[in-house]
Amino acid sequence: MMLTSDNTRQLLLQSGKEQFLEQGFEKASLRTICKNAGLTTGAFYTHFSGKEELFEALVEPMLSGFGVMYREVIAQELSDLTTGVENELRSITYAVAHKDEFRLLFNCSRGTKYEGFKEHLIRDIFYPSYQEVFDRYAGKPVDPALVRIILRMKFEEYMELIYGGYTMEEVKRLITQLTIFSEAGFHALLRTIDGETMRSEKANAKEVNREV
Repeated sequence: MMLTSDNTRQLLLQSGKEQFLEQGFEKASLRTICKNAGLTTGAFYTHFSGKEELFEALVEPMLSGFGVMYREVIAQELSDLTTGVENELRSITYAVAHKDEFRLLFNCSRGTKYEGFKEHLIRDIFYPSYQEVFDRYAGKPVDPALVRIILRMKFEEYMELIYGGYTMEEVKRLITQLTIFSEAGFHALLRTIDGETMRSEKANAKEVNREV
């Protein structure tokens, strides 16, 4: 096969992904990446300035698409809570399709600017949107500690679905059932929060009446 610039780049990307997944960024060998791709280091430097640029090229397209998808999902969730199953399926389908890239970010990124990405994703991307959804439907600020705990539980659910060896059909069936389960809990929690508000308001009213 005659190598073009495009397929040379694709060979390096594939070889780099395999090496990063196996060794992690820090231990990955540039020489091995080139050898496994059947290319020279000169060919590598025609396309990338070094390992970090190669790593970035593997994850940035996925991150760009994820950002667009996640913002759309949250906007839909805020406008219509009944779209839960649809939103969950869209999110998990995207994550499963890009599980290698997420694994690179979660487990193999030490030594790159993406180090600590998992905590960044939970703390800076997922948590604010989860808090917004909870506050929106509770009609009042919800305890951030409660939201963070629920978010961590949800994140572990996703990790199991993505990396648990399930087929896509199994993932779709499970996410539908899990969403029904979580939505029931969400609505029950909102009723509890609403009940606590009503009890607090009644207690305050009694206190005012006693003072009067």
